[in-house]
Amino acid sequence: MNGVSDPRWGETVFHNRLEDGLDIWAVPRKGSRQKAAILCVEYGSVDLELKDQTSSRIHKTPPGTAHFLEHRLFEKRYGDITERFNVLGGEVNASTSFTTSVFSLTCIENFIANLDLLFELVLNLEIATEGVDREREIIDRELEMGRDDPEWIGFFHGLRALYRDAPLAIDMAGTRESLAQIDAQTLKLCHQVFYRPKFMGIYLCGDIDLEAVCRSAEANLMKYRRGTLPWERAERPVVVPAPQQLERLEVPVNRPYSLLFFGDREVGLSGSALLYRELALELALDIAFGPASDFFARHYDDGLIDGDAFGAEVYAEPSFCFSAVGGYTEDSQRLTEEICSTLQGLEALIAEDFSRAKRKAYGQLVRSCEQVEQVADLLCSAALSGANPCEFFDVYSNISIGEILAVLDGGLSVSQMGAVEIRPMVI
Repeated sequence: MNGVSDPRWGETVFHNRLEDGLDIWAVPRKGSRQKAAILCVEYGSVDLELKDQTSSRIHKTPPGTAHFLEHRLFEKRYGDITERFNVLGGEVNASTSFTTSVFSLTCIENFIANLDLLFELVLNLEIATEGVDREREIIDRELEMGRDDPEWIGFFHGLRALYRDAPLAIDMAGTRESLAQIDAQTLKLCHQVFYRPKFMGIYLCGDIDLEAVCRSAEANLMKYRRGTLPWERAERPVVVPAPQQLERLEVPVNRPYSLLFFGDREVGLSGSALLYRELALELALDIAFGPASDFFARHYDDGLIDGDAFGAEVYAEPSFCFSAVGGYTEDSQRLTEEICSTLQGLEALIAEDFSRAKRKAYGQLVRSCEQVEQVADLLCSAALSGANPCEFFDVYSNISIGEILAVLDGGLSVSQMGAVEIRPMVI
């Protein structure tokens, strides 16, 4: 494996790409008791189309298939694979995002045995119709519970206000209608197409033997080798915001909840350019609305925001970029007005508060390197952005006021805003 030492890490970052296309990124940490691995598959909720490799024919798959498949992979012919991790002292988790299915492992002992089991979890699909029917009922109950969660409802209705009918605005678990369309054949097809080494990466940190890791990966890829298929993953389109009017909903909740979404017109970036864009947006939002901002202090004191449930988040990937701001409030209209007013006067605030926000962000980056799980996650985030992990330090060190000011018009413009207000249902 090729290694690059970086004094800011204080460690060496190793990278290897196997012949099948699997990327391996690792930060060996001698003496570390904990070990972490993330096996990431570039298959998420927005990936709803397959293309015929010999024609232009497109095959559409039901929304929620990626999430459904991630769940079903845990059930093997002998039962829940989680129990075998427990026997080995390993802890495993999984999640589906817009663009990925992520399977994470932490353990202290038996690392290679746990790693072999992680490959079995991800690459070995054993599925029966009765299991699919049972999972459909479980996910349907999850969707039903989510209908009473203002934060979850607000997030996807806000995305719909920003992106309309794009896959990005569909609940990651799908809908009751799409769940009915997901069957064993669909799951098998999507597993064969998306769960291939060229769409996967493994990211590791801890006291690990890199040669043993590579041997494990190669042996497992050979064991679960994929044959050729007529179908291929369709290219993800770049999603451009198309904001529409404010959406208002009545939900059986106790307090109003309001979220504002700002779509970035500068989409399609990758590598360090994407890292700079994401950090610039994060710094701008921290300066505008973070716990140290005048906005936060003023409106926490006057009761407009709930300090524990108000915040801002940036979602930046090569195919889309947006920011969300909001939380619980007793006056949604006033909160919207105050947020928009703050953004319109943000240029002056950035000049005053840039140094503090930059130091805070750099400190958070350094602290994230203390835990092996966070290092593995950092390696994964860099790879998905098309960047080298060491570029994080370059970006956090070198970002300037000018780069933050440059994102205001395209990334935090009121003209590119979609919003949702959730009000208590009147009975």
